[in-house]
Amino acid sequence: MTKSAAGRRSITDPAALKALAHPLRLKLLAELGNRERATATELAAALGESSGSTSYHLRQLHRHGFIVEDPEAGTGRERVWRPTPGGWELPILDLMDDETTGAAADLILRAHLQADAERALAVVRQAPAWPAEWQDVLRREEVHLSLSAEQTAELNRELDAVIERFRAQAAGAGARRVALSINTTPTDYTVNGGEEAAASDAADDAAHEGAGQRP
Repeated sequence: MTKSAAGRRSITDPAALKALAHPLRLKLLAELGNRERATATELAAALGESSGSTSYHLRQLHRHGFIVEDPEAGTGRERVWRPTPGGWELPILDLMDDETTGAAADLILRAHLQADAERALAVVRQAPAWPAEWQDVLRREEVHLSLSAEQTAELNRELDAVIERFRAQAAGAGARRVALSINTTPTDYTVNGGEEAAASDAADDAAHEGAGQRP
């Protein structure tokens, strides 16, 4: 989401961001990703909205290139929508630093994080009723590594390559949509740099030692 991978569309246009920064549209995109393809009526039922409302917002998403019509899956009576092939990503750091796009980018990021958390909680509640083979492959963990920026970039490239390899494969028997969330973020980064942080710690230690001394 923060940096465009090969083949993905990088969203930087303020008009597209404004169109995307709508709670229902973000929910529609998430649900469409879960289903791979769906009609406005199906999405309305899933989200508890009217089909007129979902139809309007789907058209706006289509207008800005976030979704495409799937004519081969259509019934002739209602459009079938699917995510735009190749996907899209947000250069979130650049967008958040720009006053013309910062608010929209913040809303989109928060919505994505909230949706991910809600999906994780839903899985915990529902997984006990799943078939054993799907319970066995369910995975959610956090791994901490000591890496340089170059090594982290290499890790990202290798993850992208693995994902693209599986994306290119034909779906196997009994296939279901599977969500994979990836976050590669430093956990000990300080804005002011290590030297200033160390100096601050030293000053705090000196203050505490001084407070403990008797006159």
